[in-house]
Amino acid sequence: MAIMQIKKYPEEILRKKTDEITKINGDILKLAKDMLETMYFFSGVGLAANQVGISKSIFVSDIKPEGKKNPIIVINPRITSSKGGVYSEEGCLSLPGIAAEVKRSKTIRLLGLNTAGKEIDLEVEGLLARIFQHEIDHLNGNVFIDRINPLKRWRLKREYFKKK
Repeated sequence: MAIMQIKKYPEEILRKKTDEITKINGDILKLAKDMLETMYFFSGVGLAANQVGISKSIFVSDIKPEGKKNPIIVINPRITSSKGGVYSEEGCLSLPGIAAEVKRSKTIRLLGLNTAGKEIDLEVEGLLARIFQHEIDHLNGNVFIDRINPLKRWRLKREYFKKK
């Protein structure tokens, strides 16, 4: 396993929709393990493949990165339904030092595949729903600041680029 380099905004790969995974093989399994190790190393709770420079539709997450690990790996994820709306602060490993209140669905239903190629059908809420939506946004070429009003986005970008 290896720690991978996190791609930082505004790198081009973060703005492109990732490719669907058509075959789950050793390379995909290694990618998932490396992504988990990278996410834990950087104290994240989610990581999409394009954040480490790989244009594949896979993300990893774990809402207990400091305690007992409970990793979730989803291949070719898609949200099939959502309910409610709630604002909460979000940050991102690809935009270090930046955070903003983002509105997300409170509850979502997610379909995808696990690393054995079996279908996953999950209904999640709260933090896990927020993480899944954030990572799926990445896989679709979006970052969390795309979901805030233009003036606030401009201010955050300005702050972000001053820090770089």
